[in-house]
Amino acid sequence: MDDYTREMMDLKTLVTRTLEKKGVLAKIRAELRASVFEAIEEEDQVIEKEEGLPPALLGSCNDRAKQLHASPSGGLLTALICEYLDWAQLNHTQKVYLPECNLQKDSWKAELKDFSGKNGYDLNRNGGSEPLLLDVLEGFLKFENLSRASGTGRRPQEIESSSSLESQNTRRRSSSTVAGGLPPLGR
Repeated sequence: MDDYTREMMDLKTLVTRTLEKKGVLAKIRAELRASVFEAIEEEDQVIEKEEGLPPALLGSCNDRAKQLHASPSGGLLTALICEYLDWAQLNHTQKVYLPECNLQKDSWKAELKDFSGKNGYDLNRNGGSEPLLLDVLEGFLKFENLSRASGTGRRPQEIESSSSLESQNTRRRSSSTVAGGLPPLGR
């Protein structure tokens, strides 16, 4: 290998590492994946309209995922994941996730509104400062702690204050409670 080739390889390695450290390379890769999925989705829609053939990408969910998405809890789970991706501004990931789950662009919003209406949950209660999925998780963990406390004979406050999870969690506490937050989902 000559000096020029070696220098170019070193330069390529340096640029790649720098772009990876800055997160630029990951963003470019995500954009590329999203663009590929969008192009396939657009072509699927054209083929479906013109030739009446089933779409290649849309509906490509495996049977296990289709069954989960068809259930009420699965629909809510998918909507919570989409809301998280939207909250975290992971737009490219969401552009891949939605078609892969055979979902329309904003269908998850209707699912969350439906859940909110049926259960009296205020979707805007935390002002968008945290994703709803985190609210669900914290509500579930609080419920689990309260359940354990009632089973051990100790007061729930004692369990909460001694919980290693609580001592490790240094971020601001959510206003989630079993009564006030989202209820834990059935398993």
